Amino acid sequence: MRGPRFDRIVPLLTLILLGLGVVFLLELNTTLLIVQPDGWLPPFSVAWLLIGALALVTGIGVELIARAEERLWRSGWTTTLSLRGRVIELALPLWILPMLTPVAIFAFFRLFKGALATNAYLIVLLLTGLLLTIVLVAQHYLIAGQARSRQIARTILTLVAYVLAFAIFSAVTFNRYRTLYAITLIFPSTLLLAADVLRGRVAAHWIVAGAIALIMVESYWVISYWPASFLLASVVLLVVLYLLLGLAQSAATVSGAGRLHLRGVAEYGLLGALAFVALLVAVAYLRTRNIDLRGP
Repeated sequence: MRGPRFDRIVPLLTLILLGLGVVFLLELNTTLLIVQPDGWLPPFSVAWLLIGALALVTGIGVELIARAEERLWRSGWTTTLSLRGRVIELALPLWILPMLTPVAIFAFFRLFKGALATNAYLIVLLLTGLLLTIVLVAQHYLIAGQARSRQIARTILTLVAYVLAFAIFSAVTFNRYRTLYAITLIFPSTLLLAADVLRGRVAAHWIVAGAIALIMVESYWVISYWPASFLLASVVLLVVLYLLLGLAQSAATVSGAGRLHLRGVAEYGLLGALAFVALLVAVAYLRTRNIDLRGP
């Protein structure tokens, strides 16, 4: 088995990091990127359009890298599309994590640009390059590796999905968007991340992922009334996402028919309870240290 295609990975990483660098230079030297729409819409930065373009370029680059793998077409990580009578097979499932990586990392560390100044942008470049490298290498072994290698790669990609989810949740809870705005951010990102984690593990994974995304929007609506730090709120949302994904996989694995098993409910219920207890202990400790837990 050949190793990862670094001859294709390195040029893609270079292109994405250079694009991020251009975005940072524009943000540092001009305020023209901020758009103040009239009416009820919140202000937004044109930088997000550039980040979206970079995400699309990342997805196309992932497709080119994946097509260099001989086992791609029988790996189960492709999608068949029909366009004007032509059948096209693309590795769209592999696009999800690489595309969301620059978006999520940029959204998270952009929150700290006031405190970290230009260091925040440097951290974005470093972490984006590191995470993209990890994801692309793991995807290679997911496609071309042996059973053990595929299992390890899948675990690594799942952990990356949780990291990206936390970054996205933090960006939303920091700004305390109304639920209507939050739906347009939390629902699609959670849908994609949940579908990526559940693919091959749960039947009708897109339907299950959609249900989980709806529950996450409702969870955000409840948590938005909690006057706590956006980091604490994001941890709560991450715990909820972990429990929902765990229960979905438990139902599919144990019963094989999509029914929850008592043991799975008890296991994830206990983990969730321990996580929330730990969170409450952390909140109580921070309050004893006179640390303000209110959001911005």
